[in-house]
Amino acid sequence: MAMKPLRRSTVLGLLVLSVHLAACLDVDEAVDQFCNSKPGACLDGASDAGPDGNGSLDGGNDGGGPHGEDGGPHGGGDGGSDAGTDGGPPDGGREPPGWKSVAPMQTRRTGHTATELRNGRVLVVGGSSSGNTPTNTTELYTVSSNSWSPGPDLATARMDHTATLLPNGNVLVVGGRGPGGGALNSAEIYDAEANEWAPANPIPLGARASHAAVLLPSGKVLVAGGGNSHLDGLNTAALYHPDTDSWTDAGSLNVKRNVLTLTLLEAGVVVAIGGFNAAGAETTAEVYDSNQPEAGWRLLLAQMEHGRHGHASTRLPSGRILVTGSLEGSPGRVLRAAELFQLSSTSWTPQAEMMEARFFHTATALPSGEVLIAGGYSSPYAMPRASAEIFRRDGSSEFIAPMSSARVNHTATWLESGSVLIIGGIDGGAVLNTAERYVP
Repeated sequence: MAMKPLRRSTVLGLLVLSVHLAACLDVDEAVDQFCNSKPGACLDGASDAGPDGNGSLDGGNDGGGPHGEDGGPHGGGDGGSDAGTDGGPPDGGREPPGWKSVAPMQTRRTGHTATELRNGRVLVVGGSSSGNTPTNTTELYTVSSNSWSPGPDLATARMDHTATLLPNGNVLVVGGRGPGGGALNSAEIYDAEANEWAPANPIPLGARASHAAVLLPSGKVLVAGGGNSHLDGLNTAALYHPDTDSWTDAGSLNVKRNVLTLTLLEAGVVVAIGGFNAAGAETTAEVYDSNQPEAGWRLLLAQMEHGRHGHASTRLPSGRILVTGSLEGSPGRVLRAAELFQLSSTSWTPQAEMMEARFFHTATALPSGEVLIAGGYSSPYAMPRASAEIFRRDGSSEFIAPMSSARVNHTATWLESGSVLIIGGIDGGAVLNTAERYVP
């Protein structure tokens, strides 16, 4: 992100401050303090001193963001001061790297969503406390105070839905599985300012759960795939128009895809990857260009080495997409395999395998250009893991300290204050209400 111009008075103040620093402080100490508090501003030949063992160097093979920012999910940086003991770094300081404790939720949840709002809170919606029966409850996590408070109830209990932050700061929730276990076509909008839910027009072209949704540069929301059973998938897609609370057909995917991923690339191009249908886990991917919606979905000739179901797809600063993990085949085997997708060449490149096989894990982009990979099953619907690893910019993976609990079907949300918030999931025996944060 380009630096905003400074006022003359601000520049003068900085110059005066620099004179005082030089006169009153040890210069090396001042430089060290500056670089430690703003690591992205200094070139340093040493490895990261944090407990995660991150040895990547500034100036490494990192493509950066489109405007020169570090290329994290929101460009990195701290969006404001933090007053809490666990909600983020203290004012004027940098929080030490590693895992941080977080207050537990009021309700156990899996199959929920977690969306950071613009007011410094995280909205957690629905899910299930038993693993099967959805709840209509919501909670709000306040990052600065490390505290939870009840949110307003949904009109319809749901799990395995999507939640998308809209340009106006509200949140669109679509579909999922309802109280009877069947897929839903209903949608609701959370008004962040009023702290209340309002009905939205239902999505056309079929009820769905385990689908994917992404916000486009136009402000519209693309919803695609999913399913209304555990045996097959859907190939339908729709565009939600927030200004008119209406839906339009976004064309049909070339392949039915349940539990797929949608990843937005620059210039409004969306890549649908993997998912499963009656034939099994898909090795294919297809592209939707929101600038040319009339062209519909284009199936890519290049295919992945492995079918992908329960995988994670993460956009890197270079513009490539990292795809990790999967449950492939029946009864199935869990994969350690990782691949990179390059849009310009529409090609897939195998990467070094993850340290551990995983599916239904999370993979979260970090401002450094690395990826935090956490939890997931390590065998077919068994042996959930607490382990975590970092995908480095050189293509290697490295274990870091594990989470406090094994987790599957949890959420991982990048916070503007500079950490990843991990919430809920299943530990193999029970649904969890615990949460924790990872500071890179």
